[in-house]
Amino acid sequence: MRKLLLILIILLVIAAAIAAYLIATTPSKSESVHFPLSERHLELLTRVPASANAFALIPTAPQFHAKLKTNPVTRDAVETWADEQHLPSPWLLGGADLVVWKKEKKTSYAIRVDAVRAFLLRASLFATNVSARWDGTAFIVNAEPERTLTKSELEPALRLADKLPEGDVFVVQRESARGAYPPTSRPAVSSVRVTPDEISIVSRARTDMTNERPAVQPRLPKGALLSVAFANPPRLLDDMRRLLRADVATLVADGGSIALYDVDAGTLLPRPDGVIVVPANDTRRAAVEDLRRVAELVGEIRDTGSELLVSFDHSSVTQYLKDTKEPAPWPASRWAVRLDPVRFVPILEKLGDNTGLRLIAPRIYRSARDLRRWIGNLEHADVIEAADSADAGVEELRVRIASK
Repeated sequence: MRKLLLILIILLVIAAAIAAYLIATTPSKSESVHFPLSERHLELLTRVPASANAFALIPTAPQFHAKLKTNPVTRDAVETWADEQHLPSPWLLGGADLVVWKKEKKTSYAIRVDAVRAFLLRASLFATNVSARWDGTAFIVNAEPERTLTKSELEPALRLADKLPEGDVFVVQRESARGAYPPTSRPAVSSVRVTPDEISIVSRARTDMTNERPAVQPRLPKGALLSVAFANPPRLLDDMRRLLRADVATLVADGGSIALYDVDAGTLLPRPDGVIVVPANDTRRAAVEDLRRVAELVGEIRDTGSELLVSFDHSSVTQYLKDTKEPAPWPASRWAVRLDPVRFVPILEKLGDNTGLRLIAPRIYRSARDLRRWIGNLEHADVIEAADSADAGVEELRVRIASK
C-alpha cells in the first residue's frame, strides 16, 4: 500500500511538473513575422515540399489562433478551419511555430515543438488516424516523405518579401499557385496582420507593367456600394458597352473613377446604377459629347467645373454630390477601391449565378465571381479598402478589412 501511494505521489509530482512546464513555456502573446526572416523561421520553411503550390508561416500559432477569435470577421472561419484540419489542442502546442502548405487540394503542416510537447503530441496522436511523423525538431502532419524546398529555392520569394511590413502570417504563392487572391502575377508574397478591429494584408509580386504616373490618394464616396479610382481603365469596362450601350472605356482611357450605388441583379441582364467621374478638361468634355445622347436619355451629365459626372440612371449623380468623400488609406499609382461588403455580397451572389451576364459580359461575370469568392465570408466586415501600385518591377497591393 505504501509503495502504491509512493508511486501515485511520484506520478502526481511528474504531472504537476509537466503542467508547470507547459504553463511556463506558453507565451501570452503571439510573435510577429519580421523581414528578412529569422534563421528559425527560415529553417522551418525548409519542411515544405518542393511540389507545394503555396505555403504559410504562422509563428506562435496557438496565440495567433486566439487573436483570430477576437476579430468578428475571422472568428467563425478560423473555428471551422481548425475543426476540419484536426489540429492538436492549443494548450498542447504552447508557443509552437506552424508552417502549413497546399499541394493540389491537400493541406499539410509542420509544427515545431520542444521535446516535452513532442512526447505529448506523439501520445495524443497515437490513437487517431492522423498521419504524423517526428523529424527531430518538428511534427510533419498529413504529408508523405518527399524532397523539400532548399534555402536557395526559397530565395526569390524571400527577396520579394524583404520590404513587407511585419505581420502575424507570412504567405507565399509559388509560380504554380492558381488561387484568385491576390490578383497579381505569381510568385506572390503576403504579410497578414490581425487585430480585434481590422485585418490588413500587404502583397508583393513581380510585374512587367510600368506606371509612370505618381502615386495619388484619391477621395472615394463613403455611401457607394463600390467605388474605384484608376490610372488606367480595367479591361472589364469594355463589357460595360453591352450593359449600358455606351462606350465608357474611351471616356476613362486616361483614368477616372466609378461609384456604384446599386445593381438590379434580378433581371436577365443586370443594370448598374452609378456615376462615372473624370476630370473636367477639354479632352474629357469632347469625349462626353459622344455619350450625351444615350446618357441624357436614361440618366444625366453634369459638369461641376472640376469634375464631369456621367450617369445612366436618374438618381446616382445626386447621391454622389451629397455623398461624403473620404481619402483612400494609402497612395496608389494604379488603382484604389472601397466597398461595402454587407450590401454588396448579396448582389455578388446573384451576379455570380446570372446566365445573361455570363454570356453577354463575361469579363464582368468573372470579376463578380472572383470577388464573391474573396469577400463572400466577410459579412461581419464594415468596409474593405485596397490600393495597388507598381514601381521598379514590383506590384504592391494593400488591403484593409475593418470589422464592425
